[in-house]
Amino acid sequence: MMVKAMILRGQQALAAPHRLGFLAGGILLVLSFLWWGGHMLGRWQGIALPSAVVPMFLHGYSMTYSFFPLFMLGFIYTAGPRWLGVASPSLRCYAPIMLGYLLGGLLVLASAVNTALLGLGIALQLLAWLAGLAVWIRAILSSAVADQLHAKTIALAFSLGALGLLLALYWAMTGDVSAWFGAVQLGIWGLLLPVFLAVSHRMIPFFSATALPLYSPWRPNWWLYTLVGCSLLRIVMFGLDLNTLVVDATMASILLYTTWRWRLIATFKVKLLAMLHAAFAWAGLAMLLSVISDVLQWRGHFGLGFAPLHALTLGFFCCMLLAFVTRVTLGHSGRPLLAGGVAWTCYWLMQGVALARVLGEILPSMQAILYAVAASMALLALLSWSRVYLPMYWQARVDGGAG
Repeated sequence: MMVKAMILRGQQALAAPHRLGFLAGGILLVLSFLWWGGHMLGRWQGIALPSAVVPMFLHGYSMTYSFFPLFMLGFIYTAGPRWLGVASPSLRCYAPIMLGYLLGGLLVLASAVNTALLGLGIALQLLAWLAGLAVWIRAILSSAVADQLHAKTIALAFSLGALGLLLALYWAMTGDVSAWFGAVQLGIWGLLLPVFLAVSHRMIPFFSATALPLYSPWRPNWWLYTLVGCSLLRIVMFGLDLNTLVVDATMASILLYTTWRWRLIATFKVKLLAMLHAAFAWAGLAMLLSVISDVLQWRGHFGLGFAPLHALTLGFFCCMLLAFVTRVTLGHSGRPLLAGGVAWTCYWLMQGVALARVLGEILPSMQAILYAVAASMALLALLSWSRVYLPMYWQARVDGGAG
């Protein structure tokens, strides 16, 4: 009976791209934060946990390339074919890609005890990602749909992600720190931000219009062109060691205006919708912090350190991930689109993680305790969320539907 139950669970987990992608991504998400949370709590107690790879380098790579790409594949292989009017990829196509990327991520995390596993893990993730990119490009080329803006933006971001992984592999093989830095910059500004912007631009106004009365969707194409263009320009300016004040100010202005235009306050009538909008608000706040940091550096001061970066990665990326994956999981498991107590509580814990991590940069005297608070809240939020939501990926839909 136990073996039969395990087989059935495995079949359910493979039944749709989002199931396998979200489950694999969830596993790496929890493990990545467990590893880093342990280091943060150890640092608070004055204990340096052993690591074969420099913790900052492994942290930068894993938080950029470990779990986010799997969630992206799970989503885009589910929603993307509908955007393009093409068939969804088959199990035989997506399963090796996602399982290969998961295995690579596990090897990367295991390199904390054996450095030989780092290059092997990144190489496996690079190969899986290239295969995943090929599947997506093939879907675009076979589509007759006129509006392919979001699909092509994501394809461009995925391509830059592949370049970032290639740089990361070079770092793993040679120890070249500049290659690691380039990989992380490409991952954040070339892969993650463009994808999150494209999906937000397409989906948040749509979700809002279906949930709020008298809501007028606003998503002009220039918005996406400008913000993604600025994000990519930022990579070039980093490489040339130029101050990014003008670019950051442009992005901050557009993003903060969008938060207002998309009616953040009104969305709190619907918790699941508010989660998306409140996460998006961090994007504008992150770029505003970047503007402040740019001005401080221009005037000869140190700036705000990693505060803008963590406002973007923890505030926007991680909170949006939790909000979006919760919504997709509920909808595709046949459950009502309602944010229950666990999802709502865990989400705001993650908001607290972002705030604590940002304040830790701005208030150096409280940095150690704020880092520990951030780590503790992150572990509590993610472990609690995973306990409720990860099992949904190996359970049948509650409404008896397929997928």
